[in-house]
Amino acid sequence: MATGKGRSYSDPSYGEKHVFSFARCSMGTRSDGATVPEAGIFTAMDPITVTDWNIVCDATGDGGTSVWVLCKGTTALGTLAFVTNPTAGTTVEGSLTETSLTAGDTLCLYSGTSVADPAPFVIARVEYRETFEAEDS
Repeated sequence: MATGKGRSYSDPSYGEKHVFSFARCSMGTRSDGATVPEAGIFTAMDPITVTDWNIVCDATGDGGTSVWVLCKGTTALGTLAFVTNPTAGTTVEGSLTETSLTAGDTLCLYSGTSVADPAPFVIARVEYRETFEAEDS
């Protein structure tokens, strides 16, 4: 029987991986060491386990690199970079240790050093699984 939250172990999507994307953004030009929140914050409404992530360049950059950092709150989970003149459609795959988030925890996408001009536009995608709780049965 499902709870008031509409989650149930009998749900056919239980254990399946899902993907969400941060908003498309450009990081601008930043010097080494500058890290700012660029693409926003994702707040977990229910427990999840983050399993993987990547970034996709959806507009061609020129002349440099751009760095992106995925964080749980302020703790870095992984860093990805486009290196030298990424073209639209280029995907950089990340790796991270599976990380659990409880309801209310946040994932943040930060942009770091960028010397690309014009700066590329990117979409960061995060793969996760829902983590069911006993009261979800």
